[in-house]
Amino acid sequence: MRDPFTPDFVETPIAPEPPAPVQPVAPVPPFPHRPARSMAVAMLAAGLVAGSIGGGAIGALIASHRPTASPSSSNATVAAGVAAPAPAPGSFAAIYQQTKDGVVTITTSLSGGGARSFSQAEGSGIVIDTQGDILTNAHVVDSASQVQVTFSDGHTATAQVKGVDQSADLAVVQVSASDQLHPLTPGNSDALQVGQTALAIGSPFGLQGSFTAGIISGLNRSSTAPTGRALTGMIQTDAPINPGNSGGALLDANGKLIGINDSIQSPIEGNVGVGFAIPINRAETLLPSLEKGVAIQHPALGITAQTLTASTASQLGITTTSGVLVIDAAAGGPAAAAGLHGIGQADAADDIITAIDGHAIATVDALTQYLDTKKVGDRVTLTVIRNGQQISVGVTLGNFQPRPSATP
Repeated sequence: MRDPFTPDFVETPIAPEPPAPVQPVAPVPPFPHRPARSMAVAMLAAGLVAGSIGGGAIGALIASHRPTASPSSSNATVAAGVAAPAPAPGSFAAIYQQTKDGVVTITTSLSGGGARSFSQAEGSGIVIDTQGDILTNAHVVDSASQVQVTFSDGHTATAQVKGVDQSADLAVVQVSASDQLHPLTPGNSDALQVGQTALAIGSPFGLQGSFTAGIISGLNRSSTAPTGRALTGMIQTDAPINPGNSGGALLDANGKLIGINDSIQSPIEGNVGVGFAIPINRAETLLPSLEKGVAIQHPALGITAQTLTASTASQLGITTTSGVLVIDAAAGGPAAAAGLHGIGQADAADDIITAIDGHAIATVDALTQYLDTKKVGDRVTLTVIRNGQQISVGVTLGNFQPRPSATP
């Protein structure tokens, strides 16, 4: 079909009849005259633009329920049929153009149990290779009966869930290999510093290909996985992240992938400048198992615990003011088998872990982070304060088991 914005003919200046002298006349610029059908198409296009602007408030409310982004919401910039100029090298606009094809929208259908009971949810994903593997959050595809992937150009494909690790909140889905697959280049999340540029791409509220900018505002933060296990070493950013960004990309100033956007901390369920991403280096250690669909084990002590503070110690009447207070040791778990004590609530009789393998431990997060360097079956030595006395307790690490208020 011909381009409706291509002129049918061009009007040109008519030469004056001699011999009457005339002043020089500037050439008349070409004018694209269109037949009624072409004008109708142009007016319809204009109407759609006006409608999308006027309906913005309604669109924002229903965007998260749309299975795919509308082609009219493409980020390609076209004005009167003329493509936008190329962005300046190294600019945010250039980074966006370089990386946007590596981030997808993931739409899941969730079965409610009945034949006509279902719902949909949306998140984001990151293309990691040309074999069709896409990295996302576990909570994006949790309980999904069907997964649909929408690429930046609007192309859609059905995906299969290959591997899920709820305790790390990561998952890999796969689509058939195609020319739509443009993997992002991984960076080094271990080298990040507070204050560096952070750029996020995802589909907040179903708005596909949204791009936000900020900085890395904190490192080594903690969040919570769907299983209740602590997620440690998280990247904190003030780049706006909202529902639908989950599973999307966090990039550095060079457009390299440094994290997988995971969650926000907000009392109003909206962005207030505190978002968290899983470091790419952490995700890469789990990718081989996720791609193979192998169950991933996370070493654990099998305890419920809390960080001991000076205030809590004062209330309990104990002299130890820092460490990990063992609230409970799960029956049959590694800690219980090793004889760790916890009466089910914060009490002076509870054991206090102050070190592991000689490394001082002051918080639950620090304990979890150390355990992440170990494997199930490894043996560790805990330094424990019991009834005011310091003792050593050897524990063979087990596999983390989800339970209410579970910690390492």
